[in-house]
Amino acid sequence: MTAKVTISLPDELLERLDAEARELGLARSELVQESLTTYLGKTAEQREAEARRARMEWALEGMRHFHEGRTVYDDRPSLEILREIRETDDSAPLRGHEDRRL
Repeated sequence: MTAKVTISLPDELLERLDAEARELGLARSELVQESLTTYLGKTAEQREAEARRARMEWALEGMRHFHEGRTVYDDRPSLEILREIRETDDSAPLRGHEDRRL
């Protein structure tokens, strides 16, 4: 038995769905069925792992562009700066920062 279902999709998602269906040579409903079968076939743990990975990729992309538009006070590698911080007294200024407040 096959049931007809009416759903609402944002225009952008519908455009992506139609483009993918055309590329694969499938009808829109076939691609939706296949997608739902795949999604529902995954365990909640698998879906959470995928969501966690997507969040991590988003965060990494943000880190890649974090420096844009920011003033650089010390161009040494971060690990070198962190090692220096660990090795110095908390009240001691970092090398090259004697006159700056951090």
